[in-house]
Amino acid sequence: MFQTTNPSSATLKSPVLPSLCLLNQESAHVTDPNLINDFDSIPAEIISKCLSDYSDWGDLAKLSCVQKSWSTLLHTASQSQGQFSQWELAQALMSGSNGLEPNPSQAFKYLVELSESEKSVNDCNNTVGEDASNKYEIQILAMKKLAMCYFVGDGTEEDKDSGLMWLKKAAQECNDIDAAHELALIYEYGEHNVDCDVVAACVWFLIAAVNGHTGAMAEYAMCCELVCGREQSDEEALEWYVKAANSGHIEANFSVGEAFEEAKGVPQSDGEACMWYYKAAVMGDEDSKKALLRLSDIASIVVPGWSNQLGSILNA
Repeated sequence: MFQTTNPSSATLKSPVLPSLCLLNQESAHVTDPNLINDFDSIPAEIISKCLSDYSDWGDLAKLSCVQKSWSTLLHTASQSQGQFSQWELAQALMSGSNGLEPNPSQAFKYLVELSESEKSVNDCNNTVGEDASNKYEIQILAMKKLAMCYFVGDGTEEDKDSGLMWLKKAAQECNDIDAAHELALIYEYGEHNVDCDVVAACVWFLIAAVNGHTGAMAEYAMCCELVCGREQSDEEALEWYVKAANSGHIEANFSVGEAFEEAKGVPQSDGEACMWYYKAAVMGDEDSKKALLRLSDIASIVVPGWSNQLGSILNA
């Protein structure tokens, strides 16, 4: 089963530290034994909680320089919550946020580590539904971010082939429809120095569409209508425009209306066309508003209360 990833749900507020990592503090920078004793008298669990509640990654980076036994604090915190912590640290290093200076090369290493977890990749194919989406969300996000790093040379050398490889891995092995849709757009427009390939674009649009990507449904319909990467078929185009419209794609409603008005893959019907134009118009589609004005005589018959709604729709 394909799924889509949501970056916002994969963010931690603060790094988390296991309390045991704060035991046996011996600071080369603190020479006053009274200060050391005072600090040692505080339970490690309390120190850990304070750091987890009030510190950011930058604070931990500074603490790691205070004494030798804390030199691995940043790495320890990145492991404490598994993939979630690693993803957050990679994001902070890439953007120079959360108290850290930008360090794309180090962020890249964390992304590689997250993306190359073979156990998780293999299990992606054996886990479906919501459990798969939650469990592998971070790894999929890391794969797509790693692909972008290769495309733009962020933290590594530019390598379009590696970028495509990681997007395909996310789409094929972890069933991510956003990755499939992104691949289609890259091939369609020749982004990131990738050669334009309308056939490949059409294939990836179909993969994403079949598995529920609303935008890909409308774009694959256009491939069917305009002979982009496959043979022309008004019937298939209409089928996918209807699916996209029923999934919430505004402009697809206009395309269905146009098909009825122009008898493309369906018997001609201005009345049916007006019904679809109306659905898109109330959602703000300008082309549909113009079509309704052009067919206002028919619209006044098939759309209940059309004359009363005309002004509000046109001014929306």
